[in-house]
Amino acid sequence: PHFIYNTLSSIRTLIKLDPDRAYNLVYDFSKYLRANIDSIGQGGMIPFAQELEHIRNYCNIEKVRFGDKLALVYEIGPDGFEVPPLTVQPLVENAIKHGIRGKNGDGTVKVSTLEDEHSYMVEVLDDGAGFDPAAGVPKTSAGLENIRLRLQEIAGACLEINSIPGKGTRAIVRIPKQG
Repeated sequence: PHFIYNTLSSIRTLIKLDPDRAYNLVYDFSKYLRANIDSIGQGGMIPFAQELEHIRNYCNIEKVRFGDKLALVYEIGPDGFEVPPLTVQPLVENAIKHGIRGKNGDGTVKVSTLEDEHSYMVEVLDDGAGFDPAAGVPKTSAGLENIRLRLQEIAGACLEINSIPGKGTRAIVRIPKQG
């Protein structure tokens, strides 16, 4: 709900200051909401390109709120694979919400895809606040266990998270290649 309220507040402000940006933000927001609603009850896989579009819509919205404090980098290599819906976008959301917002100064979130002989990998890397892995994943990231479970149950995939306090966090989704 806070994200929706914040987005609507940003749109309201932009309507007076920059109507063209407000127009584009409404479009990104509607696509973001549509993807969330469409994924409700969907138990299967979607093309990574569809999840990437959802990520970009989300990031476009956050970029309006964070401005120059947030840099986004996409290094998309292989993209001809599938992921469970709403498994990578929440990782990007956590990177912005807990990593960049928790950091003094500017921050960068990078989304990359790679592959090796056995799997496709999606990496979400931020140079934000980080956390102490010895203390476990912060309680504020409770959705991560849900993501892990969905990745495992739907795709036989796994989620690895590494973090260094004050340096940032790296989340990698590994999706096994079929056959």
